[in-house]
Formats: sequence, C-alpha cells, structure tokens
Amino acid sequence: MLNLVPAFCSDLQRPWLWKGSALGALLVLGLLGLLIVAASLESQAPTPGLDRVLRKTGLSLMLTGAAIVGAFSFTADYRTGSFNRRVLLFQRGPAFTGRATTTTLAALISGALMGTAFGLFGVFADGTWHLNPATVLGFCVTAGLGSLWGFALGSLIRNHLVSLFVVPLSLALPELLSSSLGETGRLLFPTLAANWAENVAVNIPAFASFAGALCWLVVVSAAASLVFLRRDLA
Repeated sequence: MLNLVPAFCSDLQRPWLWKGSALGALLVLGLLGLLIVAASLESQAPTPGLDRVLRKTGLSLMLTGAAIVGAFSFTADYRTGSFNRRVLLFQRGPAFTGRATTTTLAALISGALMGTAFGLFGVFADGTWHLNPATVLGFCVTAGLGSLWGFALGSLIRNHLVSLFVVPLSLALPELLSSSLGETGRLLFPTLAANWAENVAVNIPAFASFAGALCWLVVVSAAASLVFLRRDLA
C-alpha cells in the first residue's frame, strides 16, 4: 500500500472527479429547486412543515444522485480502460482505495454545498425555514454515504448502463418491498441512512441508524475490494 498516497493525490487531479460530482449535484439541485418553487407558488403563503417534506425529498435525491455518480466514477473509467492503466501504475489496492476515497470526498463537498443551497432556496421561497447547519451536515454525510455505496456496487457490477438502473433500485427496494419486508426493511442501508439524515437535520441524534449504515458500507466496500483484488480486469 506504499502507492496509496500517490494514487490518492493523482486521483484528486482527475477533472471528471469534480465535473461528475458537480453535474450530479446540479441535477439534484435543479430537481429540488423546481419542487421548492412549485410548492411555494402553489401555497402562496408560508406553509408550516413544508421544509420537513422538501428536506426529506432532497435527502432522498441526494442519496440517489451521489450513489449514481459514485458508481459512474468506477464504471466510466473501467469501460474506457483508463482505470486498468491506473492499476498498472499504482497496483490494484491503492488504485481502488484512492478512487473510493476521492469519490467520497468530492461527494461530501457537493453535499455540503447542496445543503447550503437548500437552506438558501428555502429562505427565499418560504419564510418558515432558514439555513440550518444541521441540515447542511445531513446533506453532506448523506452524499458521502451514497457515493461510497454506489462506488462499491459499481465496482461489483462494472457495466456502466446496468449500474445506472441497479444502483438506484438498490436504494428504492426497502420502500418498494416495505409490505413484504416488514420490520426487516428498517435494517437495510437505504432506510438506515435516510433515518439518520432526517433526524440529524432537525438536531435529533440517531447514532444507531448511523452505525448501522456504516456497518453496511464496511461490509459492501470490503466485499467489493476483495472481489476487485481477485477478479480479472479484462
């Protein structure tokens, strides 16, 4: 792992790392902005509780958008063969870890900006809410969690187009199968991540949910790393 620092520094200089993260954030911001504007025009007056509804929607969009960008950060370069060249330059472990770390870092930054933009949108659209540091934290960490989840799944799937459907589906399954899963659905990664983000955004600690989401990420990331180290790159 001596090449980890060079691999990390090299990956930070990738233009697509920041462009991809920015494009994903802009897409989420555009969708959320449209929802906020539509809600404010429909109500014609400050609506108590509107911020909670839109915040929940925004966090869900942030989780999904970051996961897709995270998956593409692997699959896009794998498809073109440039990730294989990074493996030759830095070896498998450092190349994989460096890409996962920089992808998550970029997502954390874009998530923080998204949380700030959400608060500013709300200030202008509806006078019942304001820019809240806890909300910014919720968006920031949600983006980081989603990005790492997407990156791990993307490295397992490897197919660029398939990951576009599978990654969002993996986040929507607990809700789609809520009647079948019952209480088990609450223990799945998307539900745990969403529960933590919604609570922390209103200054309510949810350490159990956060710890559960991290456990899922550790397991999935470790599995993805082991598969990547042993699987043929062709």
